[in-house]
Amino acid sequence: MAMLTHLRARGFDLSKHVPFTKLYNVRCSSCVAMVINSTATHERGCPNAMSECNGCNALIPTNQRYCAECQ
Repeated sequence: MAMLTHLRARGFDLSKHVPFTKLYNVRCSSCVAMVINSTATHERGCPNAMSECNGCNALIPTNQRYCAECQ
């Protein structure tokens, strides 16, 4: 379940694991999420999109470059 936790931390809040397989349904409540070359992506401008802090790699909203601790 580590992959499902990772997807939800990245903002894919409606993602689900397909039982008895290694497949996941990647979904977001605010946009039409896509998987491109095995990488889950949000639409541009999605409020649920998360990125990594440039200083410490913590997850932060996409519109920020640094978390509060690294500023």
